[in-house]
Amino acid sequence: MTTSAQFPARGMAPAVTAMRQTLRDLRAGTLDTSGFKPLPDELAEEALDDGYAVVRQKAWNTSLRLASHDSYAHWTLNRLDAKEQHRDRLRDYVTALSWALKKSVAPPKLNGIAYGNTGSGKTTAIIAAGNHAVRSGLRTRYLKHTQYLEWLRPNRAPASLTEQEVIELYTTSKTQLLILDEVCSGMDNPSDWARTQSEHLVDARRAAGLPTLAATNLTSDRIIATIGSRFFSRLAGGASLFEIVGDDRRCPVSWGGADDETADVAWG
Repeated sequence: MTTSAQFPARGMAPAVTAMRQTLRDLRAGTLDTSGFKPLPDELAEEALDDGYAVVRQKAWNTSLRLASHDSYAHWTLNRLDAKEQHRDRLRDYVTALSWALKKSVAPPKLNGIAYGNTGSGKTTAIIAAGNHAVRSGLRTRYLKHTQYLEWLRPNRAPASLTEQEVIELYTTSKTQLLILDEVCSGMDNPSDWARTQSEHLVDARRAAGLPTLAATNLTSDRIIATIGSRFFSRLAGGASLFEIVGDDRRCPVSWGGADDETADVAWG
């Protein structure tokens, strides 16, 4: 006697078969994310209908507002440059994370690092990835590296949080995906306390299997020289790299240079 479990239902959508294969690969640790596109649109629709979408979106928007980055909230992956800002690879990275965390398995690539020159579009790229993560069902927050350290000082945290509550917010599943921007920016000579707190942030997230998508305009050597190899190892170990290239997208104008007619003018 045969049962319905022995044979797939007639007319079963190919998408179901694809999802089952994806789950098998995730469990086996053989998933190749370089070409991974497990139905992101369907995944997003499912996430929007799970009853927590409004809560996730509010937390994400609040994190952008606290960083004075409200103006970036409209950035989506579709608005990124396909090649220079790795639009498709970022989509695949986030989608793989969402599937892995939903199924309680280890993501193929836990952390991601977007690096490049000032103004190349790193912040827009990682925020666009964050927007996609929220729609894919991940509790996601944006945070600047120095902002986090500032909030750990007495009476500096927002919303009357304690220092311990700030740590818990960003090192536990309350933030499933952390978008960590401006890594080591402006930290020419960090204190031992700043080094320790930075190490704890990335180490605690890694130990808990929680991904971090970071952005920096520093080379790996400069990060190590600035804050130490322990921080670097925990953030960059086995990470996906996204080199954001291109001219300064802010299109700054120049004045008062050697070839300028006003070169000899005394400003001020």
